[in-house]
Amino acid sequence: MLSQTDEPPGSNVYASRLKWNEADRTSARNIAVLSNELFPKNYLAIEGYRLYPFTIAVKPLFDRYQQHLQVTLSDYTFANNIIWLSRMSAFYQIIEDCFCLFSLNGNCLTMLLPPLGDSSRQARALEVCFEIMDGYNPSPYLSAVEYVYRDFLAVLDINADVDSSEDSLPALTSSQWLVERALPDYIYSTEDLVELKGNPYKTKRGEINQFRRSYPDHRLEVLGPQHWEGIRALMDTWLKNRIKYLNGDAIADFFYTVEMERKAIERAIEHYHLLDLQGLCLFIGDTLEGFTFGERITSTVASVLVEKTNFAILGSAQFLFREFAKMYRDCVHINVGDDLGLENLRRVKMSYRPVLFGEKFTLRHLAEGGGFPS
Repeated sequence: MLSQTDEPPGSNVYASRLKWNEADRTSARNIAVLSNELFPKNYLAIEGYRLYPFTIAVKPLFDRYQQHLQVTLSDYTFANNIIWLSRMSAFYQIIEDCFCLFSLNGNCLTMLLPPLGDSSRQARALEVCFEIMDGYNPSPYLSAVEYVYRDFLAVLDINADVDSSEDSLPALTSSQWLVERALPDYIYSTEDLVELKGNPYKTKRGEINQFRRSYPDHRLEVLGPQHWEGIRALMDTWLKNRIKYLNGDAIADFFYTVEMERKAIERAIEHYHLLDLQGLCLFIGDTLEGFTFGERITSTVASVLVEKTNFAILGSAQFLFREFAKMYRDCVHINVGDDLGLENLRRVKMSYRPVLFGEKFTLRHLAEGGGFPS
């Protein structure tokens, strides 16, 4: 356990009971919202609530709530959220003893995760979160909770007992909620990725063996600060090689995606050890030609956050992925996230034979009668 002096701003377990009675509230009610001297001085004020910047200092607090839930989706780690969000667009608050993570993108305030906390308090916390989002957004339709895990729907008495493979059922509805399916995570057996046994993995074994024969001077190193410049150089090489195969219509979207990924990698590098990441670098001779890093989501599930190789070197990606899986042999499963809706990425991830799909949903609130609040 962390001592009180080790906790980041906002982690004080003693919550003050703030009573709201503004004119736009339907009634006065008590809501547990943390408010104390440990919070940062800078905050986003919305409808009388304060949302605080989501920074590296918040990691111990986030982890405390995340570990309580033990959700095995890739989105439910501090590292995955902090590296993919700019510091100015992520905010948090502790509401009803639940960690509530918000994302601000232009004129739209959403939640990246449902409230993280005890199930007996999550529904009440979610109600407050929608008040906050509706108070900021120009339309209540923009207020949404992304990456909702399946068991959270039961907290809201939403029946999600449908076959996840049925594409004909993209959304679920109740009297209060619109629940839309999101892209699922691909989850593999760690043993399968390490052993690559049988005909399903014959091609993978062949690609790895060909790589080893073609590049006898390859070697692996545990990723560390000495590799930062080599990683940046590889990203430049990777970008130049990919552009050769793109047409004009795809280049704009490609550059946007690459820039987001580059920023995420830079944030991961900046806080690598604080984020408890583990990674490998692949060298051929003295040149860094691949790198990957990930983390543990739970004690039995690991996650791959980023993997990049020089795709002109055939078999390097398959070799590096297998070697990384070996780092987490004590985990039952490895989660590699979703496929971003890209057909090529879907084919690659399916080729490794996932044993599970991590279901995710997007949640919106409906007004009485089934429409969106006015």
